[in-house]
Amino acid sequence: MKEIITIRENSAIGFIPGDTYPLWQEKALRALDLLETGKGKGSDFLGWLRLPSQTAPTVYEQIKDICLDWKDIELVVVIGIGGSYLGARAVIEALSHSFSALMPSSTPYIVFAGQNIGEDYLAELEDLMAVKSSACVVISKSGTTTEPAIAFRLVKQHLLSRYGKEETRRRIVAITDKSHGALRKMVNSEEYRSFIIPSDVGGRFSVFTPVGLLPIALAGIDIQELMEGARDMEKITALKTGNNPAVRYAALRNALYSTGKKIAHKSSGLGSVELVSPTDGLACRIDGGDAFLSTFLGQRSGLL
Repeated sequence: MKEIITIRENSAIGFIPGDTYPLWQEKALRALDLLETGKGKGSDFLGWLRLPSQTAPTVYEQIKDICLDWKDIELVVVIGIGGSYLGARAVIEALSHSFSALMPSSTPYIVFAGQNIGEDYLAELEDLMAVKSSACVVISKSGTTTEPAIAFRLVKQHLLSRYGKEETRRRIVAITDKSHGALRKMVNSEEYRSFIIPSDVGGRFSVFTPVGLLPIALAGIDIQELMEGARDMEKITALKTGNNPAVRYAALRNALYSTGKKIAHKSSGLGSVELVSPTDGLACRIDGGDAFLSTFLGQRSGLL
């Protein structure tokens, strides 16, 4: 398996007191063991650990069916807040052409709503939907979070007014809880197509569930290839050795954090600062002896 992520500690080691870095490496390995064995706090929310290798083939097939069915769609409004949209947005912006909005495309343009309640933003979104063939992906476990609920009400009403009930049913896909919540109740009554948010996966870890995969696929990105890379990283970052890049990175960041180096500068050649946003939300630290590692694209690549 080729090396995908390289951690170079040389430039940072000088800022860490002499013999403390190996201790942080040991802590990182203990944290990884807690994570893999499920013995730490929050172990009932570790479903993200094996998402790349355990996602059912039927999920990819259902996503492909929607992409094919929406060939006539020019604009997809993805409604969600926090991890329900940040992961998909980061991947789309990182893997798309920097000027994709101005380039010819055979796939719909993806926009986001439900992450704010700005009246100007929502009004301007309706202006855009009025001139584009539009569809909606609504993401919420409960269906009652204020910002997404407001956005979905407005988007749904626009679709109903423009296309009628039957066609609107084709243009809405929900991603929600398996059996509970207001959105699940609506899905069942309106007969919308839907996907399930796994109960053991938190929002900020959900990019490898349909929460992230459906918008990413609709943007024209090959999710099979994306998940193949994720499966490689799942194996690499599960290795209980000091060469594990997640272990090395976590040890390094926490060692620096312990010396007062609490501000991290991040840069990317991807041309998109949005890639940083979700990873900040996934960075974790040792607190009172309880530890866990985090995931985003490279799995377990966060802090202890």
